[in-house]
Amino acid sequence: MKKIMICFLIGILLIGTAACGNKPAGNKAAEDDDIKAQFENSVFLGDSITEGFAFNEILPSENIMAGAGATAGYVYEEYMDDLADKKPDNVFILLGSDDMLMPVDDPKALFEIDLTKLIDQIKEKVPDIKIYLQSIMPVTQEAIKQYPRYKEIDEYNQLLKEMAGKLSVTYVDIAAIVNENPDLFAEDGVHFKKEFYQLWLKKLSESI
Repeated sequence: MKKIMICFLIGILLIGTAACGNKPAGNKAAEDDDIKAQFENSVFLGDSITEGFAFNEILPSENIMAGAGATAGYVYEEYMDDLADKKPDNVFILLGSDDMLMPVDDPKALFEIDLTKLIDQIKEKVPDIKIYLQSIMPVTQEAIKQYPRYKEIDEYNQLLKEMAGKLSVTYVDIAAIVNENPDLFAEDGVHFKKEFYQLWLKKLSESI
């Protein structure tokens, strides 16, 4: 009888442990869905890093206006009409990674001109929109060796911070989540694995 009772208690303990183990996973999925819901009427402008939101099925593709190699000038020419038609509540901009690689004498000056023009146009076409200007993502040392201009990311981010103040938009520093999760870099040291994007969204949700 004593053995039966011990077995019964062990069984109850195992069931309870399994239930506790499953609960956090369920809670995390619910939390992820709640975070995604906050961006239902938001648009993300950017390059291939931003495009990862759609590629990894984190957000609907219609919310992502981005593509490989996109610069501020390209986004201005390509997506303004679509953005105006959609009339989102928020727009999150992540640009600069490709702008700094442009083969011109002063890519930073060109970036500032094009990004200012882009933000002014957004304000004109969607007057009530909230604009969020995100910092450029850090890259790995291997990526810097391949593209030395990436050494200037901190300088560009300082420029972005100053521009956000001048243009009265919200600056969001997202570098910390990259530095805290270096294992989530993709092989090229510039892009990111799927798991990174939910962390990114959570960070942005704190700014809305």
